[in-house]
Amino acid sequence: MKQWLFLVLILTVVGVIACNKDSDSSIPETSSNINFFTAVPGKEYDVLIDTTTIGSAVGYGESTGYHSFQAKRYALRIYPAGNHNTPIGSGEISMRNGHYYSVFLSQNNSRALQLLLVEDHLAPSQANFGKVRYINLSDTYTTPALRLTLDMYVDNVRVFRQLGYQAATDFVQVPVGNRNVDLRYADSSLSLMGNNSHTYEIQDQKQYTIIGYGNVRNVDSFKLTTFVH
Repeated sequence: MKQWLFLVLILTVVGVIACNKDSDSSIPETSSNINFFTAVPGKEYDVLIDTTTIGSAVGYGESTGYHSFQAKRYALRIYPAGNHNTPIGSGEISMRNGHYYSVFLSQNNSRALQLLLVEDHLAPSQANFGKVRYINLSDTYTTPALRLTLDMYVDNVRVFRQLGYQAATDFVQVPVGNRNVDLRYADSSLSLMGNNSHTYEIQDQKQYTIIGYGNVRNVDSFKLTTFVH
């Protein structure tokens, strides 16, 4: 049975304030940016902001990159690639001047589609540091009834704790250089990475979004993707 997802995204946004003023000649030019990422295996999607397409046939583990729009309220619609009859997800997004947003599409353990809208708080770090954050799109269970939560470490220092499905952290500063990222069972020293060690070169004042998706307990399923802002 097909599952359709209709969601008012304003209710899930992290830190977004509504703004429904239409532009006119008396209002200065504004700009806001939005990005879309999908972690749904075996599916491709077309993504529209109002009538403007920001991504066509976006597949598993892919993103549209940021697209710039005038700051105001928009309708987001996500369709199966090539079929714009009925969206699989839709909602309103209020985009503020000078702000950046990311929309994440995933499916939970029951294969139901889930949307997450996050404001990307991009701000420079101090010299000789970069910034990282983590988006958890891995709906993994430790028992049939208990979702797995995880901790994220950078060079054996815990930077995020007890991250559940659809957790979206803030950015934290880390020193420049090659940094090892490890995901562990919450409040445990037991790594979930197995032999899939991940080392990132953190560059001066760059910002990195690390996204985990798939089954984190299955090394053939779990994947990490990184955006550099």
